[in-house]
Amino acid sequence: MQSIKVRTDQDQRELSEHGTMLFPFEIHHDHLNDYFERYVCCHWHEELEIPVIIRGKFRYQVKEHSFDLNPGDGILINSKVPHTITALGDEDPVVLTAIFSPSLLYGTPASTIYQNFLNPYMNTPELVGILLHDHAVETMRQIDALWQDASFGVELKIKGMLCNLFFELLSCRRHMFSAVRSSNDEALSRLKILLDTIHENYAEQLPLTELAAKISVSKEGCCRFFKNMTGQTISQYLEDYRVTQGILLLQEDMYSIMQISYLVGFGNPGRFFAAFARRMNCTLSQYRKKICG
Repeated sequence: MQSIKVRTDQDQRELSEHGTMLFPFEIHHDHLNDYFERYVCCHWHEELEIPVIIRGKFRYQVKEHSFDLNPGDGILINSKVPHTITALGDEDPVVLTAIFSPSLLYGTPASTIYQNFLNPYMNTPELVGILLHDHAVETMRQIDALWQDASFGVELKIKGMLCNLFFELLSCRRHMFSAVRSSNDEALSRLKILLDTIHENYAEQLPLTELAAKISVSKEGCCRFFKNMTGQTISQYLEDYRVTQGILLLQEDMYSIMQISYLVGFGNPGRFFAAFARRMNCTLSQYRKKICG
């Protein structure tokens, strides 16, 4: 059997997508014996990760911190944090791993949850890895059971449980957020102007000069501000938003795929095809066939 290896780019960023734009969450059971030398190489991703050990012993190297985990142990790994995974001992090692976008919890980067809670957490170096208490481990097991059951409303249940879990884990550590400044009202107002402009004009060409003029800054200043406030570049956010709008049109089944690509502002259908596949882990045709039967 061919050994599994995590694919990364030259900066060790994982290349695999996790979940989809409709629900940026996935959970799976990994047998480390299936990986090359029972080892997951150093990698990182934008998503948050919560592994819970099912069987065997593991060592998680999370940046400069080392965590030896036994069955029933779990850990929350922060966004963009390099980590490696090593099996310890001879027993067949199995780990339940949930990987999900922080946006599943906060929604929009202009939200209070992002500005006052998730953003400070994700930018606090001391919180690269947080060991789970017993109740959090049980919550992850319940989430796993819900995910496998796939009944109606499972996404809503999982989101609610994750929000409660994060409140429990981070509220007692909020004193560590003091080093990260929350955005002031003026900055949030400027961000809202940019987001509203993008949302209202996503189907058209949106010159950076016009966007920057909305908040009276240079093009470079606008790019820096948006990245600092959202963690994404303007082009990344705009592409995500265009794909989201394209999905809504696909569900209506009124337009061809080529028509939709122009209606949501891609201009070149090929760009729409590629952007959609990256975010949905399937082609446009496969998705339309799935929703239309």
